[in-house]
Amino acid sequence: MRLADRRDESTVRTAGPSGAAAMVAVVIAFGACSLLGCSRTELESAPRGEPAEVATSPGEDPGAGSIDFLIESKPVKLLTADELMKNLKPLRLEVFEPYERANAVFTAVPLERVLDEAYGPSWRTKEAILFGCRDGYEPTIPVRRILEHQAFLAIDRPGDVGFTILKDEEGTRRRIDLRPFYVIWENLDNARVRTEGDYGWPYQVIRIDLVSFRSRFQEMAPPAHSSSQVQAGFDAFVAHCSKCHAINGRGGAIGPELNYPANPTEYLKEEWLRKWIDDPTLMRIAPRMPPLNPDLPDRTRIIDEIVAYLGAMASHKIEPGAP
Repeated sequence: MRLADRRDESTVRTAGPSGAAAMVAVVIAFGACSLLGCSRTELESAPRGEPAEVATSPGEDPGAGSIDFLIESKPVKLLTADELMKNLKPLRLEVFEPYERANAVFTAVPLERVLDEAYGPSWRTKEAILFGCRDGYEPTIPVRRILEHQAFLAIDRPGDVGFTILKDEEGTRRRIDLRPFYVIWENLDNARVRTEGDYGWPYQVIRIDLVSFRSRFQEMAPPAHSSSQVQAGFDAFVAHCSKCHAINGRGGAIGPELNYPANPTEYLKEEWLRKWIDDPTLMRIAPRMPPLNPDLPDRTRIIDEIVAYLGAMASHKIEPGAP
C-alpha cells in the first residue's frame, strides 16, 4: 500500500486478497459477453491513441450526482456524492483500468462503506447487487464477490481528462463520461480480478438494488426439467450477458431483447451464433459487441451452453410486461 500526504485525501496503491473461494455457478463471471450488440454509451470520438475533448462544462462538478439505493426495487435511501465524500473519507486509488489497459488514479470511497452507509450491515446477508446505469447497462454482481475482493465507488479522476476514460468501441477510440459514479476494483495485486477484465466495472451508475437471483431472473429461467447443459447456459447468460441483453423483458437494455418476439436461434445458424459470441469481428467490421473474454476458462464449453440455453428459451416466450 502506498500513501501520500494530502489535505483531505489519501493516495493508495491498494493491496487486496489475491485469491478467494469460487463464486456460486450462477455468477461465475470473468468478462464481458453479450449477444447481437452490446456497447456502452459513448461521449465523443477521438483518434486512436490521442486524447479527446470532454463534452462537459469545465466548471461542472463530476461528482455532483446522486445514487438511489433499493431492496428488491423498493427505495431505501438516496445519497449524493457530496454526502459520500463528507461521511466517507475519499481515497486517491491507483488501479489497472481495464478499458484503457493502463494504470489510472481515481478519487473513490470503499464500496463496502458506501453500502453500510445506505443499508447498514444487513446487505452482507443478501445474494446480489444489481447496478443500474443511465445508459441502460444493468450488471449483477454477487455480494460474495464484494466481500472477497476490494471494490470502490469512484467519484472523480484527478487530472485534465476529467471524470472520463478512453475506450475502444466499434473500432474507434472514444472518451466516455463516467458520471456520476464508476465501480472500480483493486487489481494491481489481485491477479484474479485483473484476469476478469472489465467484469464488475459499471460506469454512469445511478442505482444500486439488493436482489435475489430468483426474483431478478424469474422470466429468464429455462423451462422446468431442462438439461444440465441448458441450466449451465442460463447461469452463464446471467453472469456474462444479462447486463446488456434481456430475455422475456428481463435484463439490460444496451443490446436487443433476445427471446421475444424472436430468438436468435430462430434466425441464425448455430455455427454463426457461436462465432458471433466467440468473436464478432469474424463476422462484422467494428461490431458494437465485444467478444467473450479470451481469458475465460472452458470458453468453448460456455459458448455451447449459452447457445443451448437460447435454443431452449425459443419455446419459452413471455411477452415483456405481461401479467
